[in-house]
Amino acid sequence: MQQRVYPQQWQNEHIYPSLDSSVLEADMSLARASLTELSGFMAGLAGVQGSPQALQDFLREVRLRARHIRDIGWNIAVLAACRGSQDARDGLAKQLASRARALNADLFKALAPVEDLMLGLPEAAFEQLMADPLLGEEAYRLRHERRLQDQRLPVEAEQLVIGLGTDGLHAWGNLYNDLVGKIRLVIDGREMGLAEASNLLSSPLRALRREAFDAISAGWEGEQETVAAILNALNGWRLELSRQRGKIRTLDALDLSCHQSHIERATLDTLMQETWQARGLGQRALALMAGKLGIDDLGPEDLFAPPPVADSRAIPFEEAIAIIAEAFARFDPEMGEFARMMAERGWIDAAPTPNRRTGAYCTKFAEPVEPRVFITYAGTMDNVITLAHELGHAWHNWLIRDLPMSQRSYPMTLAETASIFAETLVRSALFEQAQSSEERMAIAWADADGAATFLVNIPARFDFEQALVAARAQGYVSPSRLKALTDEAWGRWYEGSLCRYHPMFWAAKAHFSIAGFGFYNYPYLFGYLFSLGVYQQLMSRQEAGEANVAGAYRALLRDTGRMSAEDLVEKHLGQDIREPAFWQGSLALVGAAVARFERSLG
Repeated sequence: MQQRVYPQQWQNEHIYPSLDSSVLEADMSLARASLTELSGFMAGLAGVQGSPQALQDFLREVRLRARHIRDIGWNIAVLAACRGSQDARDGLAKQLASRARALNADLFKALAPVEDLMLGLPEAAFEQLMADPLLGEEAYRLRHERRLQDQRLPVEAEQLVIGLGTDGLHAWGNLYNDLVGKIRLVIDGREMGLAEASNLLSSPLRALRREAFDAISAGWEGEQETVAAILNALNGWRLELSRQRGKIRTLDALDLSCHQSHIERATLDTLMQETWQARGLGQRALALMAGKLGIDDLGPEDLFAPPPVADSRAIPFEEAIAIIAEAFARFDPEMGEFARMMAERGWIDAAPTPNRRTGAYCTKFAEPVEPRVFITYAGTMDNVITLAHELGHAWHNWLIRDLPMSQRSYPMTLAETASIFAETLVRSALFEQAQSSEERMAIAWADADGAATFLVNIPARFDFEQALVAARAQGYVSPSRLKALTDEAWGRWYEGSLCRYHPMFWAAKAHFSIAGFGFYNYPYLFGYLFSLGVYQQLMSRQEAGEANVAGAYRALLRDTGRMSAEDLVEKHLGQDIREPAFWQGSLALVGAAVARFERSLG
């Protein structure tokens, strides 16, 4: 039977016909006018604070008015970001993104007095307001933020921070994205952008991988001063803001990151300690991969090398969707149908384009609540696993589309659980369905690659960023120092498993230049090990004949935006992630996967 041919570019016309459509402009004008009215309405806040009922009515009205403005700003920002991902040089996308950011910032500034009031209310008065069904939609978010009430600046200062961030903090992150679209490379006699070049790192030809790696490194070397300025500006901003906020209680960068990730510092410390003890598993996986490749001097250009199998054909996009949908459906039929729906509706952008952004991600529109996936698909098995990863995020977003906006916002730690769980479903299904020892080895290779990535590379990123923050607190960090910090971090975690490291990784990895998040690294490790624990429990229950295991997984995902990671695990798995035992159980699964890989090598 002939496979369905899916669109490989986003179909977003039902959101807005185009970036310059009259419908979009009308919505932007409506949002601006509504924001002006909301700002005028906010002037009455002081007059209602003496009456609990009047205050409740006032806050309900504010929430209803703000909701529509927020949805318009969110949708326009996502649409602009989508277009900017397809073409980082698109001037209209940049202009529209700037306007959307300004609208959202102005909305947050207008709401700052209400936020300040809610975070500072006495507990009894706060809980009384949270009993209101509409206001209570934000109960978890507000309770979480009240823990840092002593870090709040006066309202006027908070508004200034928000306003300056639009063309200050976030402008630096946007500059990095512009660089990604600007850099052009010549590899194998062809000119290409970074996204296409990055896919060549998965080539079976080592000479081509090395040429691509060297070209990418040289491209970033040419922009090293600019990227160094970006990293210094982002981290300098965060450090200074933390100093200004810490008049009563000083919190370091990791304390703040843990708060943002909705985990306790004790959980992060335990996670990293157990991973350090298990780093040899990742190093062992690299040694086994190098042996199979016949490479004595494994280098950073080889980290994405595919397994050396006779059938190294490109996997068509349509076949990738079928592989993923069938694997998902074995666990949850609706999850499988959802993967096909994403492709059929044009909610996945996969076709290579000039000036395309690197990497892959999932985003979503606010109204209608629809997920979108971005990937540069070139037909490799690594692409298939990455696509499964992003569709895992999309499934998560789809499951919670009926929840209030505040409960659809979940932390990075729990976000990566859904994506890596989806990867695991696909890899497990492929391994079980493999028809030959060579096919089984190829699938087990992906498990080994995951062990190396999550137990060695991700922690090295974490160590580097800790060192970067500490160095920035002492002054400007030069490109040469950034290279040295990278080599030191890689040396600690890779040790002798690589013959050399990747001194330009600090520039090439976009995660370090994301304006809204510091430490955009350990959540991947958290999600990897947490998802393995979830996977083991759910599969055991499914094999034991327990009914509606897929429903239990859905229930876990639906709670990710309304409880901490510790509470989530306690409720759904009955375990304490502050203790080593939880992580040791997941690491034992990684050890078993590496052992399976070793056996598959014969």
